[in-house]
Amino acid sequence: MTDIIGAMNPTAPLTTESAALGAAKVSAIGMIIGAINQAVGGWYASTPEASEAAARVIENLTGQTSDPAQLAQQAQMGLYLTGAFVVLQLILAAVQWRKPNGVLPIVFLVLVVWALGTGLLALVAPAFSGGQPIWLTVFTVVMMLVAAVLHIAGIRGANALKTFREAETY
Repeated sequence: MTDIIGAMNPTAPLTTESAALGAAKVSAIGMIIGAINQAVGGWYASTPEASEAAARVIENLTGQTSDPAQLAQQAQMGLYLTGAFVVLQLILAAVQWRKPNGVLPIVFLVLVVWALGTGLLALVAPAFSGGQPIWLTVFTVVMMLVAAVLHIAGIRGANALKTFREAETY
């Protein structure tokens, strides 16, 4: 456990193959954090407060009142889609944990930077929040900052692991 906690430091020296392996696996923890963030966002989207906020946003943008049945159907589909993405993230986290590579941490770092940017934009300009409460936006920003650090450590670990393994073949 101490090795994994030490591997979470993106500036830690990676002098051994086991340290590089631990750092590469840390990205899987970042993926789990992303799945938790996605699940919390999906849970909120299924609440009546989120439906009311969505109705207000639609009314402000179009000037028309929204159909509650249609909003409920869209919320249900959004919940299913969120569940699918959470499961996909957890599967990819298991893949990264069992067979660390550099591709998944890079892809997830790009996604994390995107989520971080939209979260920060929602904090600076509330019009871009889509009716999302401030606590959920702050939660997303904090979770994505932690995930970004873990993915950066994972990229470093995967690169170092590749270097160690290539050195063994010569």
